Amino acid sequence: MIVKSFDGNEFGTDYTAVILGGGGITLPGGDVQSVERTGAWPLSGGRRRGGRALGLGIAIEGSDVKALRTQLFQWFDPEDETSKKLAITDDDGENERYIHVELDGDMAVRDEMPMMYTVPLKVDGDVRWRAETETSDEWNITASGQTHEVSNGGTDDAWPSFEVTPTTVKSGGYAYREFWAVKWRSDNPAFSRPLRLGPIDTATLVGASKMQADGDDLRVMVDGQEVDRWLVDMNTANTYVWINVDFAPQRSATLQTNIPDSGAISSIEVGEEIYDFQDGVMLQIDDELFYATARDLAEEDFTGITRAMFNTSEAAHTAGATVYWIQREIKIPYGNVSVSAPDVDDDYKPAFSLAAADSDNEEWKYTEFGDSNEKRTGQWLRWGRITLAERGGCYTATQRTLGSPYSVMGAWSSALRSGYGYGWCLVDPCGIVNAAWADGYKRAETKEDFWVRLRYLGRGEFGWTNQVQLALPSEDNTWEAWSEAKAGSDWDAARGVSLYMFSYPQDVEVGTVTVYLNTAETPVVMACGEEGNYPLSATLTNTTTGESIDIEFDMDLGETLTINAGEGTVTYDQDGSFQRQAVEPDSVRTRYLTLAPGPNTLRLDDTGTAAVTVVTKFRKRTYQ
Repeated sequence: MIVKSFDGNEFGTDYTAVILGGGGITLPGGDVQSVERTGAWPLSGGRRRGGRALGLGIAIEGSDVKALRTQLFQWFDPEDETSKKLAITDDDGENERYIHVELDGDMAVRDEMPMMYTVPLKVDGDVRWRAETETSDEWNITASGQTHEVSNGGTDDAWPSFEVTPTTVKSGGYAYREFWAVKWRSDNPAFSRPLRLGPIDTATLVGASKMQADGDDLRVMVDGQEVDRWLVDMNTANTYVWINVDFAPQRSATLQTNIPDSGAISSIEVGEEIYDFQDGVMLQIDDELFYATARDLAEEDFTGITRAMFNTSEAAHTAGATVYWIQREIKIPYGNVSVSAPDVDDDYKPAFSLAAADSDNEEWKYTEFGDSNEKRTGQWLRWGRITLAERGGCYTATQRTLGSPYSVMGAWSSALRSGYGYGWCLVDPCGIVNAAWADGYKRAETKEDFWVRLRYLGRGEFGWTNQVQLALPSEDNTWEAWSEAKAGSDWDAARGVSLYMFSYPQDVEVGTVTVYLNTAETPVVMACGEEGNYPLSATLTNTTTGESIDIEFDMDLGETLTINAGEGTVTYDQDGSFQRQAVEPDSVRTRYLTLAPGPNTLRLDDTGTAAVTVVTKFRKRTYQ
């Protein structure tokens, strides 16, 4: 073999380089880790791979020894701690291949005539030699279940990437989709929080035969996974969709430099530290969506920018505008004429009324408060057990009875118990600024011994603040109606609001509560317009090895999803976004869908496929 180059520097007439001691053709070993057992011989607990070491012998052949020696030292400078490419060829100069190496010791003078050095090296990463020229194979698929042979000319498994590009609409599936950008504006995280999307003019979509009249094909995908959804006023001009979503604390920044109304940009400059953001992030400025693949932490810039994402339009943006992090990819696919209604788990349906006139993202009206499963989102929490026994607790149907769903929030006590109290509270990460209470009843064994408060818990406070003290009943032991409209001006955004009863012999309940959320922190949603959709729902199998991957991803026609099976990464090439959730290997392994040496038969199953191109790329891996 011929040692061709190191870090792109060719060994030519000035140098002669060889791999010493068979380092280029040896097989690296490993250290078996034994697990000792009492009364039996040890078992193998796995193999720790020791990596691969090799040495170069480099002779200076040129006449200017001093200059060539200096250049050699620069190539192998130990202060440079990055690995470099070492390339070799066969003796005829063909079949170039490489590994990555780092200096692993002192360069030593082996012979002064000619000036020869030994250079100890340690392989970084893959110990196999990889072909410099990448093999690329194109497979044009016209129907589900077709197969194709890809030949791996190496002597070891190859680690391929697959570029999947649909070019024709498939039969069946969801023909359209709409992206919804959601600005989460609270500094607090949220788990499974109710969120309303809309309005959507489903009547027009139904009239154009783009959607089923009952909305069975209107689905919601969050980060590539279908979630439960609840439809309000389907087949009207103002349909709303409720879902539950997780959010991290909001992250935003301030645009530092104007962005022109059109044309590519290399970065988005902001005026704050962006450590809390991540590489690969969706951003919203005004009504335009951007995707940034990376960050420059020192310059406080987002880089690798794609503009006008998800059917938004390029527009001018002025310094000082807020740059919002769009945490979730929320898409509504539709246009499947044959699909039946999805399985929706109503155990997790928001507890408040979803009617358009009752609730939105800024206020929630409760006529039910939860149920016995206690899984409903947005449900009220209770102080005390739900019981009609013992000496006090909570109840869930009118005038101290029980029911599910909870049609009232009730609390009762049969005796004075110092230090005891019962009631209900609601907390929300966006903050609550007020509440209106209606359809309530109250009763006291002795009308003077009645103690009920409507309260709120301010942020940063440890105790509840009384907002309203309910008036005493007019008679002993008699049910009386009560209500309390939204009281006075709103308070500062509070963590929670509550109905609380101190333990006198008494009852209190409420049947309707409207909660007003802090509009400075509630989420803001934006529809991005209809797009054509290719619902990739495929299984790619290497029938030679038996390995397979499932691929679930909604994408545009003509765009490419790149699956790097060797590195375990998935990228949507349209915007460079990371889409690892789109691929599920058939088993847990470091690398999946490898190509065995020799011919490999690939099979793609994707019901309804009419035209999909799969380009398989890999570098042959060899032992020497």
